[in-house]
Amino acid sequence: MPKEDCKYWEKCYQRNPAHLSKYNHPEKPAEKKEDWAEDRKVAPKRCASSQSGDREKDTPTKSEDKDEPNASNSSADVENEEEAKGSFESETAELHKEAMSNISGKNYMEILEKRIRLSVQKEYDNLCESNEFIRHKFLVEMPPDFYEFWKFVGSLKTDPAKPKDAGLEHLDKVFQLQLVGPFEFLAGRFHGAKLGEPGDYLRHWRFYYDPPEFQTIFVRRGTGIHYGYWRDVPQDKENLLIARNDSAKGCEFQFVAGNAFDAFLYYLEHDFVATPFSAGQLTGVKKAVSKYLSDNSLELAQLDRLQRERNKRVVAKTFHRAGIVVPYDRKTQLGYRPLAVSDSELKKMLAMLERKDLDGGAAKQAVLAKLQPVANAATIAVDESDFGSALELGIDMFSSGHKELHMLASSLLVPAYSMLSRPQFIAIAKAHMEQRRREVNLSMFEVLK
Repeated sequence: MPKEDCKYWEKCYQRNPAHLSKYNHPEKPAEKKEDWAEDRKVAPKRCASSQSGDREKDTPTKSEDKDEPNASNSSADVENEEEAKGSFESETAELHKEAMSNISGKNYMEILEKRIRLSVQKEYDNLCESNEFIRHKFLVEMPPDFYEFWKFVGSLKTDPAKPKDAGLEHLDKVFQLQLVGPFEFLAGRFHGAKLGEPGDYLRHWRFYYDPPEFQTIFVRRGTGIHYGYWRDVPQDKENLLIARNDSAKGCEFQFVAGNAFDAFLYYLEHDFVATPFSAGQLTGVKKAVSKYLSDNSLELAQLDRLQRERNKRVVAKTFHRAGIVVPYDRKTQLGYRPLAVSDSELKKMLAMLERKDLDGGAAKQAVLAKLQPVANAATIAVDESDFGSALELGIDMFSSGHKELHMLASSLLVPAYSMLSRPQFIAIAKAHMEQRRREVNLSMFEVLK
């Protein structure tokens, strides 16, 4: 049986025996000028699709069977074909050269990254135009007394050159009190600042023992003494308690005020050491607080009432003594169960990490071996809807200050906060434990220098 001619003639790329036994591959005869012109129009498409078409099937279609070569082409037609072919290849080469010259020496990944940075910068600049920045970067919203206190600070000192920053600089210079975090945003210090990673904003002025529920707003310059709002739920933005901690002394927090004004007065009474030169200014600023509250008829939440209300909802004190709050049904006792060991027993276990007669690795393994049953019980409690147990143990592990326990703390805090619908605290806890530092200058602006 005679073999058919392959539709690709002598230019066929296939070399497998089955194909060669089925088709002949003679030189392609010259075609009519009109036919060649038509082929030239579709040549790019035919070229682009030839490889995929070859793989799908080897047999010609009916239309291709009808496309028989015409032996009557003249030598002039052949010359025209070669001339047109050369012209087409020349144009293609020119286009290729132009395209390559346009990208020569350029790193397109760098260009793409630059465009992304510009887009992120624009989004950041837009965010700086509203207080939405605070919620977006710090994952919380501020209470009304925070904004009222900011207005008061602005009334203490005016400077046309620094209309927003003058009050902050005045308190820092005279009373060694730094207003940080969201106050710095209101002062415009984040505007035009170098962009950081999301974790940088969550770690901004977050001291070593600060749990996710705490957000620093006041710092005594150069010390670990700091004050901040306490939120049991990330969405809390009304009637927040303000707590105080000295990171140089340990993990315990003390509730000192029910609003920013009272926290400021507490600072002046307990943490600011007046000199003969600053005594007059101290008296003056206390009077200024009273006058501002009176002139604006502000009724602020008081510490005693807020603390009494919160104490009713506290299910466990924890190492930091501020306690934790979770939904708890006292009738069914669903929401929290005590840990498998007492606080004193837990502290004895953790004390092994500080023993000098054991090397670090051995001490860690010994402690983890003792803690594992306690952690397992807390995990089981989560499965049975007692989320507070894992939260308590996770906070205790964090408050112990031992970085060796970060992984264990995270394995408890993540499911607890997740089941309690507090994902913002998961992000804060993770960011903090990634870069937990004992320094006292914890501004992200220093980190990004």
